[in-house]
Amino acid sequence: MSDPVETTVDGVAVKLLEVGAAPTAPLAWFSDEGTQSGKFRVTTGLGQHTEGGDAEGTAEGELPYSEVTMEIPLSATVSTDGEDLESTVTAGTPTGDNEARNSDIATAEGFRMVQKYSDDGKVATRSFSSPESATDSARASVEQGFGLMTDLPLVFPAEPVGAGARWTVTGQIDDVAAGASMKQVVTYTLTSRSDSVISLGVDISRTPAVRQMAGTELQVMDSTSESGGSLTLDLRRPVPVGGSVRTRTVVTYGQPGSPVSVVQESKTTLTWSGEDAAGQ
Repeated sequence: MSDPVETTVDGVAVKLLEVGAAPTAPLAWFSDEGTQSGKFRVTTGLGQHTEGGDAEGTAEGELPYSEVTMEIPLSATVSTDGEDLESTVTAGTPTGDNEARNSDIATAEGFRMVQKYSDDGKVATRSFSSPESATDSARASVEQGFGLMTDLPLVFPAEPVGAGARWTVTGQIDDVAAGASMKQVVTYTLTSRSDSVISLGVDISRTPAVRQMAGTELQVMDSTSESGGSLTLDLRRPVPVGGSVRTRTVVTYGQPGSPVSVVQESKTTLTWSGEDAAGQ
């Protein structure tokens, strides 16, 4: 394996909106012996078109919407030093819908992500390491997939909560599909809890954190986002044991007084499947 490479971990802010119904109890991650297994599927899409220009200009700005999907088998373990937790998530053999690349991305089997975090889910450090035999493109693809997974911070409020509780987790992410930095607000709703297993409703709002399209003089004129999804978490396991979350963001770029605008649409769908946590 290559030496672990640490990456920047952006902080997040948590705000409790509703405590929920009694009885209430704190939500906290904890460690448990054993290895979690499952699959993580990520689909990203991007499209771009120009509005208000002449036919030639519009054609030059066209990027027909297209999607790519990758599926990564996962194994994960978690340990604790009595204070903080450390999870290790290891990739099995990745596959994608671009069959011509499958033999290449398969070289990233064994790619590893290690995170240290507190019991509320706030990550302090994150590192990646890849097999020596992995190609640069395979390593980059799997690292991007893991990065999209961590764009959804599974962080809990400090206060005890009950069914129906709602809280927000606010931070900043890089929208890989759109190539732009985004302010992200994730709203979680606790829909059920049984022992260590919880179900969450997920809603995500994203707005550009920059006011200009990279490499151009075009400014952000408008943006909209929509999302939906749900997750099943086992608080003993570091990765969701089930669920799917989708996001769609549309950003309009232009210049004041100009009738021409560039409309960029990006979509991401994250899906987890694996062991039946309730039966473990």
